[in-house]
Amino acid sequence: MTQTGRGEVYDIGYQHYAGALEGREGRLMALVLDGMRTALGIGRGMPSKILPALLFLALMIPALVFMIIAVFAGEIPEDLIGVPSYYGVAAIPLLIFSAIIAPELLTADRRSGVLSLYLVRPITVGDYVMGRWLAFFLLSLIVVWLPQIVLFIGVTLGDSDTGRYLLDNWLQVPRFLLAGAALALFTTTLPLAVAAFINRRAMAAAFVIGLWFIAAAVGNALGNEIGGTAGSWLFLIDIGASPVDINDLIFGLTVERSGNGEIGEVPTAVLVVWYLLLVAVPAGLLWRRYRRLGA
Repeated sequence: MTQTGRGEVYDIGYQHYAGALEGREGRLMALVLDGMRTALGIGRGMPSKILPALLFLALMIPALVFMIIAVFAGEIPEDLIGVPSYYGVAAIPLLIFSAIIAPELLTADRRSGVLSLYLVRPITVGDYVMGRWLAFFLLSLIVVWLPQIVLFIGVTLGDSDTGRYLLDNWLQVPRFLLAGAALALFTTTLPLAVAAFINRRAMAAAFVIGLWFIAAAVGNALGNEIGGTAGSWLFLIDIGASPVDINDLIFGLTVERSGNGEIGEVPTAVLVVWYLLLVAVPAGLLWRRYRRLGA
């Protein structure tokens, strides 16, 4: 008769979870933090970190250069970029940054099948989409605000009368914060909406970049060629310039395009409504797409 091994049972007790129950806010914050880590390449290989770093430097270096000029020259010369017009320079690197980085927050989860694990209770479709959107929006805010803060501090310290300059120009701070939020809102929503329909990050990035540059080429070409009132309206085809138009309106600058310049024939209200549509329509498509995926 073969003797079998003897089994033993150890009573280690059952412990109830004693930690804090954070609820929906905790789940949303976890999605936001994970999204920011994903966008920055944290937890992945070095190539995933290099691209966000390079694009961030592309935004910071002009601000640092202008700050150094302001400190040593006492002011920024009129032919260089200042706080009100800085987003006109920063918009293109930020558009590229968002087109390349933002899709990773959505496409990877769908390709790997992780999305179905997220979209079980207590995490809802709304929680997932909002968490991913907030992650990139907050990251974009940091990217657009930090160079402006550096530039404003440099210009202020470089002025011969720092106190007087700050007193006369303090309104630039809420203006560049508001204009930066408008730019971040635009560059967050459209790439994520595109990524909701395209499973490959490279394809989503190429589509967004192509859309912006083709729209810019067509809009400016038609606007400059036709000119007049009709040309002013055709400049609106350049959708990537819409948040820069909002920046110009906030700072009281003349709304311009390349070539012949002004699009003053277009009412201010139209520029604002056009910007809102360019944000609201992609946001609606993003939400609708994920509602269907989660159904």
